[in-house]
Amino acid sequence: MSRKIRVMVVDDDAVLRKLLSDQVARMGFDAGTASSGEEALAALSKSDFDVVLLDIRMPGLTGLDALREIRKLEDAPEVIMLTADTSLGTGLEAMRLGAYDYLTKPATLDEIEAVVRKADEKRRLVRQNASLRDAVRPPAEDAQSSLFFRSKAMEDLVALAEAAARADSTVVITGESGTGKDVLARFVHARSARADSPMIAVNCAALPEPLFESEFFGHERGAFTGATATKRGLIEAADASTLFLDEVGDMPAQIQVKLLRFLEEGRFRRVGSTRDRESDVRVIAATNRNLADDVQRGRFRTDLFYRLNVISLHVPPLRQRREDIPALVEHFLAVFRERFNRPALDLSDEARRRLSDYDWPGNVRELRNALERAAALAAADTIEADQVLPAAAGPPQEGKADAAGGPPATLEELERRHILRVLEDAGGNRERAAAILGISSRTLYRKLREYETGGARQDAR
Repeated sequence: MSRKIRVMVVDDDAVLRKLLSDQVARMGFDAGTASSGEEALAALSKSDFDVVLLDIRMPGLTGLDALREIRKLEDAPEVIMLTADTSLGTGLEAMRLGAYDYLTKPATLDEIEAVVRKADEKRRLVRQNASLRDAVRPPAEDAQSSLFFRSKAMEDLVALAEAAARADSTVVITGESGTGKDVLARFVHARSARADSPMIAVNCAALPEPLFESEFFGHERGAFTGATATKRGLIEAADASTLFLDEVGDMPAQIQVKLLRFLEEGRFRRVGSTRDRESDVRVIAATNRNLADDVQRGRFRTDLFYRLNVISLHVPPLRQRREDIPALVEHFLAVFRERFNRPALDLSDEARRRLSDYDWPGNVRELRNALERAAALAAADTIEADQVLPAAAGPPQEGKADAAGGPPATLEELERRHILRVLEDAGGNRERAAAILGISSRTLYRKLREYETGGARQDAR
């Protein structure tokens, strides 16, 4: 989405107003007009403008009076005063009242364009900084914008991700839980033209449904019980940056409709507001679900699916790219050597072999957790095989017969066993198990219900 600066020209002279608005449009800006200070304030109550070019001498509400009222607005645009008065006093008074700058008529087109762009940049940074105070969280060590791999599959994926970074189109990243979809998203953002601004990330499965709209789009003071102050949403926080929607398949239907509108028009409304706002956001979505299947089942909107799925990136599970395990092991060991201040910490040869042979149903996240646990508890500098991965731990490896001599377990069965084992290790505490698995409590509850339903169907046979 290409963001245009929205400029309002306010002048009581119809000829000058038309001339200046046409010039502003030719500069590549979106131009609006108002013939008086009163008309300008009415327009600002309904629409979002970035910059106002405001004539000082007007009948009724003067330019300076209008400036005072504009500066009282929440999320006010930057104001550039236009004056035929060449005395310094008028300009200084305007600056004291909060104008970004002032231009003496007749100003050159280059002067107007330069000051408009600088004013817009200031407003964008102010809005972004205010939003980021609440929205940004420091990334974890394994969510850096670097990837660690040796496999051809990941080499091809990274090449595609670098091309996607340059395209600035919406992206959907698919893959099993724990494969590193968030790491790939940060990689794409870090190599995009938006890398100077922090990526904003949200886990759609972790948000309570009643809070979705307010968290995404913000709300006005008094919009609902408990809304004691105006709140900017994630859409505004991600202006000129990237919004990462993790587990997008868990987004409620009514939010899917509003997200689609925003993606198509670049406009949104805060809860409790009648005013359209604009935000220049690049969306990257991720899911461990089959969105195409969810579309067929009516769980996900078809139009939103196609609007998001412009570029598709699939992260293969760790068992299908075992060549990457040594690189990941070395990366995580380096992280934990520094964290626990143990520079000599290492793995025995048998521990490395066992790590490479294991199927890792929890993927990279499970590997990282296993190494962190072993590093934290190791008494000696050499971590032995049973300390990092007990021989009896985990489901049978992919493609091998089950312990009872039957056929190989399916991927769904491997996942089921792993989830139930983690739940058992957590003493039945579902919140703790979900945290260990790296999924939301809602996702864990859904999977457990599916297992119970499937078990009931099997018992009935």
